[in-house]
Amino acid sequence: MKMRFYVVAKLLSTTYGLLFSGYIAFVLTILAILLKSWQSLEFWILIFLCFGLMAIQHYLALRLKFDAELIEVIAQQSDTVAIEDLTQQFDQSLLQFKLMPKSKVGRDWSLRFAGCFRLFKLQITVLFIQYIVLMILIYKLLAQ
Repeated sequence: MKMRFYVVAKLLSTTYGLLFSGYIAFVLTILAILLKSWQSLEFWILIFLCFGLMAIQHYLALRLKFDAELIEVIAQQSDTVAIEDLTQQFDQSLLQFKLMPKSKVGRDWSLRFAGCFRLFKLQITVLFIQYIVLMILIYKLLAQ
C-alpha cells in the first residue's frame, strides 16, 4: 500500500510540466492575436477563452501538487503510524480547514486515488483544448 502512495504522489507531481506547456500555448495564442488580429470580436472571444482555460489549468496544477504533497507525507508517516489512524487525522485536518466536505470523510484510498487521477486527466484534457484553440487560431490567421 505504501508504494501506491509514492507512485500516485510522483505521478501527480508531474503537473508542473503540464502547467508549463499550458503557459506556452497561452502565450503563443495571446501573442498571435495581439500581433495580427486584435480588432476582431472573434479573436477577443478566443482571448477570453484562453484566459479561462489558463485559469482552470493553473487551479488544477495547484490542486494536484497539493494532493501529491499530502499523499507523500502520508506515505512517509505510514512507517510509524497505522494508515487508518493517518487517514482519520488527515480527514480531520482537511475538515478543520474546510478543504473537504463532511460527506467524504472516511473514504477508501482507492476512491481518493481515483479522484486524483480524474483531476490529472482533466488537466491533460484542458491542455489539449488549449492547443486545439492555438491551432484553430493559427489556421484562421494564416487564412486571412
